[in-house]
Parts: sequence; C-alpha cells; structure tokens
Amino acid sequence: MPLLTGDIRFARSANMADVPEGGGRPSAQLLTSGRSNEIFPDITEETRTVGRVEIYRIYGVLRNADRTMLGGANVIIAEPPADPNVSITMLSLKNSFATRADIAKRIESGMATGSEWSGYLLEDHFTTMRSIQLLQRVGMAPPVLGKTYVLVYNEGLAGERRQRIRIKNTSVIVRTFTQIINNQAVDFDAQVATCELFDALSYDFPGSPPVRTYARDTSKTVVRETVYSDSGMFYGASRLTVATQIIDTWLQVASVYTQVVPNSKSEVASVDQQPSARRVITLAETPRKVEVGITPHTQRFKVDEVNVGLVYVFQCTPMPEPGTIFIDYWSLGQRYTIADDGQGKLEGQGGGSVSYMTGAVNLTLKAIPDIGSTICLSHGARVSYTSRSSQGAAVRAPEYAFVIETESAGDRVVPGTLVIKFTSAGVVRTVTDAAGKLAGDATGVIDYPSRSVLLRPKFMPDAGAELLIDCDTESLVTEILAPSAPDPAGFIALTLAQQPAAGTLQINWVTARQVSNTSGGQLTTTEAAKDATVTYTIRAVPEYYEPAAQATSTIPAGGAPIVWNQSAY
Repeated sequence: MPLLTGDIRFARSANMADVPEGGGRPSAQLLTSGRSNEIFPDITEETRTVGRVEIYRIYGVLRNADRTMLGGANVIIAEPPADPNVSITMLSLKNSFATRADIAKRIESGMATGSEWSGYLLEDHFTTMRSIQLLQRVGMAPPVLGKTYVLVYNEGLAGERRQRIRIKNTSVIVRTFTQIINNQAVDFDAQVATCELFDALSYDFPGSPPVRTYARDTSKTVVRETVYSDSGMFYGASRLTVATQIIDTWLQVASVYTQVVPNSKSEVASVDQQPSARRVITLAETPRKVEVGITPHTQRFKVDEVNVGLVYVFQCTPMPEPGTIFIDYWSLGQRYTIADDGQGKLEGQGGGSVSYMTGAVNLTLKAIPDIGSTICLSHGARVSYTSRSSQGAAVRAPEYAFVIETESAGDRVVPGTLVIKFTSAGVVRTVTDAAGKLAGDATGVIDYPSRSVLLRPKFMPDAGAELLIDCDTESLVTEILAPSAPDPAGFIALTLAQQPAAGTLQINWVTARQVSNTSGGQLTTTEAAKDATVTYTIRAVPEYYEPAAQATSTIPAGGAPIVWNQSAY
C-alpha cells in the first residue's frame, strides 16, 4: 500500500518536560500538525531577560502497515522564529532512549573534557555558589578569564556529578598554611585563586584540604580543562537575503550561525590602549614613476573560546602608513581580507577605523572567526624612505665650464651664434646666446675672446648625453701697445688702431714680481680675465726642478738653500 498524507507523523517522547530526565523512549502520543506550543511553551519574561536553553525530544514515526521498504525521510525547519533573539536548532543522537541530560552533554561536547588542571578545588563548595577557590603552587598560572573548565565528582561512577563552569573574574593571593606532619606543625605557602563564575553551581562539590604536596584527595572533585572540537552536525534555518531559484547552487542567507547557549558577554572596543610588501607606495609620477615597497610589520592574534567574537582592537607599532593595512581571518574554513582605504576607514569582509596618528585599529569582522585560527594584521611604515617629490630638488643643479676648441688659438666666437643642445628625459633641450648671456633650457655666460663657457642646465642631462655645440668663429686682431705710465689715480690710457666689436675686447698685461723658491716649495701663477658677471681663472703650476749648483747661495744656519729667480709674463 503506498504512503499517504499523514502516514509519517511526529510523536512525543516519554517525558516532554524540560528537566534532566526529560526525553527518553518514544510514546504513542502524536503531535497535532499546525498547533501552537505543541513542543515549546511560551517564552516567559524571565527567559527573555536572562536567556534559556530548552531541550525537548520528539520522534518521527511511520504509521503504515505496508512492508515496502522506506527509502528515507527528511526533517526541515520550514519557518524560522520571527523574534531575532530566538533560535531553533535540531540534532540527532542516534539513541532512542537519550534523555535531556544526554542531549545537553552532546551539545556541550563542543568543549570536550581535557586533562586535569594544575590545581584543585579548595574545601567543599555547595549549590548556588557563584564563586570557587582553587589551590595551586606559588607562581602557577591562574584560571584564564572567559575559559570553560569542568568540575567532576565521582568520575566514571554511578553518582557522577559534572558541571561546566566559566570564569568571569579571578583574584590571586599567596597564603601560608599549616600542616601537621609527625606531630609537628609545618608551614608552607600556596597560591589561592578566587574565581567568580557566570553561572551558579548546580551541585555540591566536595573539595580537598590544603596539603604541602599540592595533591588533591583522589576521592574529591577533579578540575579539568576543556578542548574545543567540532562535536557534530547541528541543523537550523536562516532567511534568504537575495531571491533565489530552485536551480541555483549558491544561496545568500542572513547568517550561518545560530544560538545554542545564551551568552551574557558583550563586546566593547577600547582603542588607543598600550598592550603589556603586499603594497607599494608611489613617490613620484614625473619625470619618471618612482615606487618603493612598504616596510612590513605583522602581528597575529590567536582565536580561542575566551576571545572569540566580532570586535577586536589592534595597536600598530610603528605608526601605519595610510593605505598599507591588511587584516586576514578565517571563518568556516574561508579566508577573508579587510584593508584600509587610506582615509582611516577599513573596508572588505568587515569594517572599522584606523587612527594613523596613534596606530589604533578598531575592527569589526563580518563573520565569527574559527576557534583555533589566527587573525593576521600587516601594515607598512614610512621608515626606510622620505618622499621629497613636493620639495623640489634637494641637490645643487649641475654646472659645466669648458672652452670651445677651434683650429686656431687666436679665434673667437662670433656673438649671437652659439647654440648648445643636449637631451634630458629623452627630450632635446636647446640653449642660445644673447649678448654673452645663455638663455633657453639653461643659464650661464660665454666669453667670446677666450671661448670660455659656463653652463647651468635647467634639466638634468640624461646619462651618457653629450653637448652638441654649434657656433661661428673669426680671427682676433692682436695689437701690442706700449702704454704710458699710470696717472696718479692708477689709470692708463690706450689707443687702438681700429674700432673693436662690442663684447670682443680682451686686454692682457704683464706683471712682474720677484719670488723665492725653497727646496720643497712651489711657484704658482694665476692668469685672470674678468667681466661684470663672472671671473675665469687659469692656474698654472710650473714643474719643480733642482736648482743648479752655481745658483746656490750661502746656506743660513739651520735653513734650506735659497734660489733667486725672476719670472716675467
């Protein structure tokens, strides 16, 4: 006989109350389809304020006498709760007689019981207590804030008591205890950690007395650590954020997370607190592009059950360069990246802000990071370079001084004919002469009679560039004059045989002086030519030679030989 509507129904468990012994075997009572509060009762004001986990067990039953094999059946949550603070989650234990306590253990198995903690419960603790005292050796690490521990009494026995506790606050003090050994009082120091709990104790837990060996009584309560593990598959429902078709392979939903246990923690960001090269920077675009890599600085933040959340704060040291911050994290096995936009805003798979003045990073992730993964932050700092692109040249412009070579030493440059060309950044630059002044893509002067040029380019010549010089020359007219003696003011009047061209007159005169040259000394002569703007100087150093024997005079006591010589130019 084929399956008909109503052949597959939901049945109540033997005990539908939200108590430790609730659940159990299936019953013959069927749930009424579409009826409100058939499984969960109404939410009380107390539950809405402090939160609550309610666990109920139901069974799927087949009400059909046909012997045809049932290939399988699926259960779905068709409509999630309208209240955002209420979540529905399903799981299967594959155990037809599991009670609420068994289901709670399965849910809690995400934090599996680990090894015994380095300390024990000090003396007895009772139901409803919201704090415990733990005894340790002096110097041992106290319980971690926010971490989950397990208190176990009569472990493995029929009357086992087990409760997970979460540390809210811890204070540590070193106390001196006294133990009677061989009828003698022996003092010893021990560390006592008083821990405030998020939830009160549900059972009485007998503790151990203080002993000098720091060993607990084997018949008393054991304190164990917890280890995070993926405990199994939970099923829930989430609303779509984008309309989809039945043939789509990708769905966009509001969230892939659900609330299993109410959380009393709240996340608060605290910035600017001092805790106890994926990108390049462009320095210039002209005359050529200059890029430098950032100096990388990285830090990692380990995610565990204590600090898992969406809000994190980092402190960048040294100060971050705008546009160089990258934050990577993993959620559900996928890698997500957040970067700053250079204006103090974090963008990508999350958001937040960064202060480039203090280095504080206020980060909000888009998804809860995986426990056991790390949040990696990298940033660059401007410590290995300084951009002076807006400050102009920081070095002195190049200067060139040279003499234009001609066939005859008596030739001079014809005024207004000099043209100099060179390349800079691949562009030909041109310099021209105007009445002895250089203009165009360089400044400087030219002395026509001596053909001496002083050139100051406005653009840096390319490496290996050559100066292309084009000019007209003509022969100089040389006259040897015998001037009269200087007048009382020191002036000498000269009369030339013909009218000189403007800017071409050059006068050389002879100066005679008497010098002495000792052994090891040098005679240096200077020839100078001047105009109103520049001085050209040629220094000549005669070759030194040993004086002849006949030129040596009497040698003064303690002195070197003195040679008298007269030079005339």
